[in-house]
Amino acid sequence: MGTGCWRLIAAGLFASAAFDGPTAAAHDLQSSQLRLRIAGTRVEGEWEIQRADARTALDLEPRQSGQAGPREFSDLEPALRAYLAGRLSLSTADRSCPLEVGPARVEGRSVATQWVFPLSATCPIEPARLSIHCDLLFDRDPGHRAYYSVEDARVTQVGRFRDDLRSVTLDVHQFHLWAAFLEFVRDGVEHVLSGWDHLLFLLALLLPAPLELAGDAWLPRRGFRATANDVLKIVTAFTLAHSLALCASFFGWISLRAQWIEVGIALSVLAAAWNNLQPFLPRHAWAMAFGFGLVHGLGFAGALRNLALPNQARGIALAAFNVGVELGQLAVVALVLPLLVVTAKRRWYPRLVMGAGSLLIAWVAAVWILERAFGFSFA
Repeated sequence: MGTGCWRLIAAGLFASAAFDGPTAAAHDLQSSQLRLRIAGTRVEGEWEIQRADARTALDLEPRQSGQAGPREFSDLEPALRAYLAGRLSLSTADRSCPLEVGPARVEGRSVATQWVFPLSATCPIEPARLSIHCDLLFDRDPGHRAYYSVEDARVTQVGRFRDDLRSVTLDVHQFHLWAAFLEFVRDGVEHVLSGWDHLLFLLALLLPAPLELAGDAWLPRRGFRATANDVLKIVTAFTLAHSLALCASFFGWISLRAQWIEVGIALSVLAAAWNNLQPFLPRHAWAMAFGFGLVHGLGFAGALRNLALPNQARGIALAAFNVGVELGQLAVVALVLPLLVVTAKRRWYPRLVMGAGSLLIAWVAAVWILERAFGFSFA
């Protein structure tokens, strides 16, 4: 094996290690849910937390090998209950609403899914405005998603705590649609920009856009219009496909195992990159964008699928999140496409940028397939 091959292998291993962390977090999103109901001076609800997050909160390895069991749950539950009690506080008119966290129950198919802690508090006066402060896991995992819904006699308000937004004050009996909409838009933008497999799939589709295939050779396109039309077809097909799949998964019309979705997304990245190296679907990148866009839409749905949002808030959350995904996608296209159009005029673009770039993307995708389908680890 020549020196060049060894260098290529080394580069591939380096790239797979570099992309391993962000990708795992992109779809296997850890999130907690805080659901509260206000009735007079009483505030009741529950806090749902995933097993991996529960272990992280207690400074344990989040993904312990083997199956979780009742013994682990009984061992960790008291400490986790105390942890939650110290990470959540309620108040109204600058007066505390003492919070009680009850014993947890298990929901899902096994104790390896989610643990639900009942909450109750009594405020000194009936709140006109309720302030909530949440410090759950942000010191250990700044990317944690802590969604909340607060229901009273008239409205249900939804949103998300994050590392830089740990406190909210809500007007009881009033719903601020714009604030909730913007928060889920931001969630969608963050999701697509943190999803390396989504980004590499889109990049692999864009790399040949400023070129045209003449026989076996890639040549620069003449004029910007042809490139723009090609990109418009790709973006439209991808948007339509993942929007349909996102809706179908969110409302429970389609349900697939998360592992299958993750493997399918990795396969899409490999296929898009390989199509640049050995074209098997030339001039029809939009068809690939649509077909695999359905799979990516199921991946996007992972961020919202497990949220037990109230019926009044589900449509808002879905629409806003999808808008955020589109904005993130368009931002990537707006940033990358001009650079590709300019550099595509260089003689070295087909071989160095599209060729070597696609080969590197294909290598990373192959590593992801091995990791996601067979459990191999190259980190």
